[in-house]
Amino acid sequence: MKLNLQRSYRSPLWGAFSRISSMNVEIECTIKSRNVTISIAAVLLLLGLNLGARAEDRAYMITATRQFGVINLNTGAFQVLGNTVPVLLGLGQTTDGKLYGSDANGILYQVNPPDGNATIVGSIGAANNGVGSTTSGLYALDTSLSLYAINANTGTATRIGSTGINPNIGVVATSGLSTGSAILYLTFGPSNAPDTLYSVNTATGAATAIGMSGVDGIGAMVFENGKLYAGSNWQGSYQADTVYALNPATGIGAFVAHASGGATQFYGLAPAPSPATYYFPHLAFSGGWQTILTYINYSPQSVTCVTNFLTDSGEPLLAPFGGRAASTRTDVLQPGQSIHDQSTADLNAPLTQGWAQATCSGPVQASLLYRFYQQGVAGAEVGVNAMTAPATKFITFAETKTGVAFANPSTTQSALITFTAISSAGLKLSAATVTLAPGAHAAAYLGPLLGLQSFTGSIEIISSAPIVSLSLNAEAFPVISSLPPGQLSDSTPLVFQ
Repeated sequence: MKLNLQRSYRSPLWGAFSRISSMNVEIECTIKSRNVTISIAAVLLLLGLNLGARAEDRAYMITATRQFGVINLNTGAFQVLGNTVPVLLGLGQTTDGKLYGSDANGILYQVNPPDGNATIVGSIGAANNGVGSTTSGLYALDTSLSLYAINANTGTATRIGSTGINPNIGVVATSGLSTGSAILYLTFGPSNAPDTLYSVNTATGAATAIGMSGVDGIGAMVFENGKLYAGSNWQGSYQADTVYALNPATGIGAFVAHASGGATQFYGLAPAPSPATYYFPHLAFSGGWQTILTYINYSPQSVTCVTNFLTDSGEPLLAPFGGRAASTRTDVLQPGQSIHDQSTADLNAPLTQGWAQATCSGPVQASLLYRFYQQGVAGAEVGVNAMTAPATKFITFAETKTGVAFANPSTTQSALITFTAISSAGLKLSAATVTLAPGAHAAAYLGPLLGLQSFTGSIEIISSAPIVSLSLNAEAFPVISSLPPGQLSDSTPLVFQ
């Protein structure tokens, strides 16, 4: 049989939640087993996400030319975020994630991660030869290679003791302190010859040689995901900005990548958080509806969120959030700051639907709220938390008028999605299979999708590729509510799998 969903459930809520048939698709079904194919003209949008890739090792980096940014330690790719006002020698990070550096005169600065802006904290009280940190403290070396403990609140420093390393080696030398490890590491040696790796006793200041690194001119180190990375500035007499991985037991360095993106000498490295990705499986503008975007930055660091709005086919969607409609918005949230921004769409214009993905420089609380207006007065609304990761299995409460939206965040792989309606008694009632192209989005009522006139129970969703999904309940409209997305681990056994 054929079902034309465009004629079904034209209630105001599902006007916002829309229909698969909004793409003018007729669903072909068989009486016993329904197979649904949705043809979506997909345009692949590079969302910056590779679902099969491993997590990247990233670090904040400062350079000899005052550049501040983030470097991918696996590839060497450097992205400039801004510039520090002074040239800083070394980066340190406190337990609350704040970044610090000092100039050569011993003035301590706090560095703002979004843009590299440096604010004076105070004076260390000694000429600085490098700042570093462990997972429990902030430290600095003076020009005689003595170790100091730094008070990050005031900038004052307390001398711990000498490392025992002679700084007067007769040639230009390079030293570097580590960040991100429980152990404080130090490298020292001629700028154009291999450095020695040391561990430093933070109680006495004494340095113990681990071994020759075989790497020239190490200017900074960072411990990230179990690896000790080193930034080398020289190869013999030639400047060669290069990432190495040092063996903490032997000191030996292994080549990882050449720095790219305009990085000019490693002067400091510190752990950078991996970007947090948030998915909004559905959004709606006009047709009586507005969408409200909420971000809350609960961390002690500034967070930048870039949100991309997408159409059903994965193309950029112009979202009207005040001013000129745009397919991308950037929000910088200071520690503790939040935004709660409602779209400014024409309520009388035809409905526009889509989905969205946000990439934030740190974790936030992210959600959307759908609000329905009648004659300019809000009459119904429902809030939905963002998903933080796609999944292949979902199960949640459902009935005939439950709406489900789903999007495929992959840029390369189509998703074969099977929807199975289960009665409250645990019996399989109907199933439908939908093919969703890369980057695409759709929404449907479960009754018409599954060819059911009436049912109450649950919906089981299984996808061949990770997707994001959202379910809304409106059996007593205008009272509406979000349903748990019900995502499960890939290995979870299901009744009708």
